[in-house]
Amino acid sequence: MKKSIALQLGILALAAGAYQAKAATYGLADWCVNVNGNLPAASCNGSSGGGGALPAGTVNLGSFDKTPELSSTNVFQNNGLGSITINLAAGSNQFVSFYADYDVDYGAYLSDDDSAAVHGALPAGGSYEIDDPNSSNIFSDFQANGLSGKNNVGPGTAHCCDVSFALSFGNLTVPAGDTGAITFSVTTAPPASGFYIQQTNETAGDSIYLAASPLSLTKIGGGGGTGAPEPPTFLLGLGLVGIAAALKRLRAA
Repeated sequence: MKKSIALQLGILALAAGAYQAKAATYGLADWCVNVNGNLPAASCNGSSGGGGALPAGTVNLGSFDKTPELSSTNVFQNNGLGSITINLAAGSNQFVSFYADYDVDYGAYLSDDDSAAVHGALPAGGSYEIDDPNSSNIFSDFQANGLSGKNNVGPGTAHCCDVSFALSFGNLTVPAGDTGAITFSVTTAPPASGFYIQQTNETAGDSIYLAASPLSLTKIGGGGGTGAPEPPTFLLGLGLVGIAAALKRLRAA
């Protein structure tokens, strides 16, 4: 009986150790942001960018962990996750796009064991492309704002691919007097609704998810009045006060 209990405890300990050894990791190999054809190096990984400079505050990396992954034996866990917000000035026919090359569970399975899937309906003006960054034109399509709308690394084939993805939104209009913002988010939990891209390690089943918020508009400087009455109402009030005073004088006489 004691041997049986000890054996069971040993099996549980081994199972727990095996589970810990296979804890999910998320590595970021490459990333870039394209805003109206501008991809400055500050908004890309290394020298991947190009194009003109962007106004200060256009790309907000406040919660995005852009730390690159390390070697296969020493991988950062959960790096590359977070959100990037693109702020747009007034203008029409604008576009924004986000590209990234992630490796899920790179430490255990390297970079060619992933697949990807899309979920939900793509909003008007949206486009995407998912492909192997080593054997496709995905980055040049991203640079030219010409994403194909295709997923060439779909699920079902184990040990298939190194996966990269890009998501863009075009035909954006920000009215005069407004600013606009779109946020791209990479998480380990699927969004509750809307369009998103899922990248999954085929062996371990661990996933990351890319989604984006719709364009939000904010008035510059806010609004609101002083609280003073409109001139016609104000003058009418003065007239009524004068009439009341005149009537009071007549009654006193």
